[in-house]
Amino acid sequence: MLAAALVACAGESSGPPPPASPRIDYVDGALEPILERGRAVVIEGLGFGAVQGGGAVTFARAGGGADVTAPVASPADWSDQVVRTTVPDSAVSGTLALTTAGGRRLTATVHVLPHVVFSPDTLHWDSLGTFPRAPVGVALAAAEIPSGSGVATTLYAAGGAEQISGALVPDSGVYVARAQAAGLVGPWVRQHDAADFTSRVLPAPRAFAAAAVATRYNSRFAGSGLYVIGGIDGAGRAQASVFAADVTADSVVGRLTPIEPLPAPVAGALAVVTRGRIYVIGGTDSVGRPRQNVFVGRIGLEGHIDGWYVQPLLPTPRAYGGAVVRDERAVAFGGVADSVPPGGGLDSGTARLASSDTAAVSLVSGFFTSAWAPGATLLSTGRSQFATLDLRDVVLVVGGVYAGAATNSAETIAATAVGDSLGPFSGPVGLATRSIAFQNGGTLIGPSGVTWREADGSRRGLVLGGIDLSTGLRKAGVWGF
Repeated sequence: MLAAALVACAGESSGPPPPASPRIDYVDGALEPILERGRAVVIEGLGFGAVQGGGAVTFARAGGGADVTAPVASPADWSDQVVRTTVPDSAVSGTLALTTAGGRRLTATVHVLPHVVFSPDTLHWDSLGTFPRAPVGVALAAAEIPSGSGVATTLYAAGGAEQISGALVPDSGVYVARAQAAGLVGPWVRQHDAADFTSRVLPAPRAFAAAAVATRYNSRFAGSGLYVIGGIDGAGRAQASVFAADVTADSVVGRLTPIEPLPAPVAGALAVVTRGRIYVIGGTDSVGRPRQNVFVGRIGLEGHIDGWYVQPLLPTPRAYGGAVVRDERAVAFGGVADSVPPGGGLDSGTARLASSDTAAVSLVSGFFTSAWAPGATLLSTGRSQFATLDLRDVVLVVGGVYAGAATNSAETIAATAVGDSLGPFSGPVGLATRSIAFQNGGTLIGPSGVTWREADGSRRGLVLGGIDLSTGLRKAGVWGF
């Protein structure tokens, strides 16, 4: 547990340690992962054999019968400690078995979901009610938990800012809601707010922070923890703080306390969580200047961060944009490169970026294996302060400041994943009469976004809050599909 004291005791011993037995430690960076058919997966452990030989990886088969063998594409995908494979189309939840080169059978429990392609052409936004306040810059995260033959998802929302007398004033609130069938969301429940040790909200106000949830299903942590990373404080200055607390599917059950801070203050970063690792890309410093910094942290066995590692710098500063991390490549796009007020501001004279940057990432270690380089121009016009919804095959950009935002000419645009990279964004996509703006949702600047999967593999997403460009007023709406 994150709140527990860690005590290690060592006894006297002599001689070399006994040889370690072959074992599977993690699958896709997790203890008991949720996998998806057709997606690459990495198995980590020991004693697999230096070469594959007669070794193999199998999954339980749909409909029963003999297990289905997963492909190992090349000799380089098999080593004594790491095996890379792909989840077969007929795999189901159950036992993943790795037969070592020496014939030993090692097993792990995995949960397998179908792969369902999301079609942006049929996108239609539905109102999912309102958030208890009207914030901008909320940190959102989703925790997917296997439940029977399905998946139960809990959403966590932390911080955010209210606009008071023309200034953004951060909040310390933390809210929890349960995702329901067909993309619906239950009520948002504010966690206990007190001035003593029973408090379950942030110990200090934050807005434009990043959030992540770690569980045994997406990380090496056997518990469940919520992380709130960076963000601006009550004075509007970016912070390096990282707050963490134990959580359940219904509430925050421990006090949010500081853990390993970022190497530098960050707000408005492009934050991505995948395979038990947290990527923090760009963002502004404490005085609002966009930075080139990139940090990677891995969620450790006890729920702490196993160090924040400084990675290659972005080619140019970038904040309040978007980013995705695929199997072996990261892509950052949009945002601003010039100094901006907290949240990015609404000044039409601020230059917005249409460009992208890209760099290679190790599927095994999660670290960058190359320097960043300028990528394709993915956006047709400069754009910042939008929500990014990664749906694997498709990435959506929702809202933001761009030429044409005042008329909602491209409220939601989409890019198709091309291998480990992205094609250009185009749109608007979806049904015009079911857009957020058409349904009186406003022209959203600075909304927050999050995605999750249902038991049948279908992708869901929502955006929350933001400022209405046409009125300058905060929005409390929650919109989803």
